[in-house]
Amino acid sequence: MLKRKNEQAAIISKEHEEYLRSINRERHFIRITQILIFIFGIIFWELAARKDLIDTFLTSSPGAILNLIVKFINDGSLFRHLFISTMETIGGFFAGTLGGLLIAILLWWFRRLALILEPYIVILNSLPKTALAPIIILWVGMGYSGIIATAASISIVVTIMTLYTGFNGVEKDKIILLKTFGANKFQILRK
Repeated sequence: MLKRKNEQAAIISKEHEEYLRSINRERHFIRITQILIFIFGIIFWELAARKDLIDTFLTSSPGAILNLIVKFINDGSLFRHLFISTMETIGGFFAGTLGGLLIAILLWWFRRLALILEPYIVILNSLPKTALAPIIILWVGMGYSGIIATAASISIVVTIMTLYTGFNGVEKDKIILLKTFGANKFQILRK
């Protein structure tokens, strides 16, 4: 075993070893620099909050956030809140995906409807979904429905675009072949 390691070490030249060390040093330097930037950013945020340079009502402070997390862990409510938020998000994405699937099928089924709605779907797709979250919460409310509607709005347009593109991407020859064998539109959709 030792002989084999020595043979492998002999294969690697000194220059190659130095090159590998320089890559390793560079990787460590980058990682340490990233961590230091993060730490200095947190320190700056905390100092700016304490000196009232930023509005803590909107941005809070790292210390206040940490205290709240510790409080939630100690009273046991953190995991309950995490569970509720996770279920709301999953429910919203499920609703958005299901809604997107149904709308994509309708657009594929009714070509005229697709042509009418296409510019609106493109516009909705170009909007930043997360920027719409505050507006959706204002419209729907801050409860469960607001979170579910926000998650659904993020996934529905992407689902529509992806599935509709996929439906239309099927080769025309395959559709003609299915029609030749007497397949109706529903059977073509399933295949």
